[in-house]
This record gives sequence, C-alpha cells and structure tokens, in this order.
Amino acid sequence: MNATTGTTDFRKRALKKVTIGILGCVGIAALFIAVAFSGCMPNNPFMLIPAGIPFVYLCVGIVELLTRRPFRQLADAWMSLKGWQRGIIGTLIVVVAGFLILIVATAMVMWFT
Repeated sequence: MNATTGTTDFRKRALKKVTIGILGCVGIAALFIAVAFSGCMPNNPFMLIPAGIPFVYLCVGIVELLTRRPFRQLADAWMSLKGWQRGIIGTLIVVVAGFLILIVATAMVMWFT
C-alpha cells in the first residue's frame, strides 16, 4: 500500500467520524427538542452527559482532519513533550479557546439584540 492510499483512507475515516458526530449531535438535539415540546422534561442535569458523546466524536474527527494525523498518534506526540512544554502549549490553547468563545458569544449577543 502506498502513502497516498493510506492518506486517502485516513481522511475518509476522519470525515466519517465528523459525519457521524454531526448526525449524532443533530439526533440528540432533535430528541431533546421533542422531549421539551412534549412537556415532560426532567430536572436532571446528568441527562446531558450522554449528549456529549457525539460531540466528542465530532471533535476527534475535526482534530484528525486539521492535523492530518490519527488521534492516537497525536496523543503520543503530546505525551512525548516535556511537562513545561505541555503546560505552556495547554495554557495557550485554553486562552485562545476562551478568547474565541468570548468573541463568538459577543457576536451572537450583538446579532440577536
């Protein structure tokens, strides 16, 4: 098997994960909307935990597509970094993600008000 065939297969698997994740998220959202409209929504915050499973699968597929590496290989590369490197990069990722969340939240508030 040559390198292009392996790359094509990998991309297809990653795209399949993204597709399954999106369909799962839409399915869970439809289920929650149907339950909410039926009027029997329980006050149990733990019922939201299974809803995160398709989202995690979606995120894994997106990370694989963006990095062009299998998630397991990416995790091994992360663990091979020194502790201080993981600390700096992890902190940078959290700060950038928080900034993006604030930007998106501000844009949504400004758009809907």
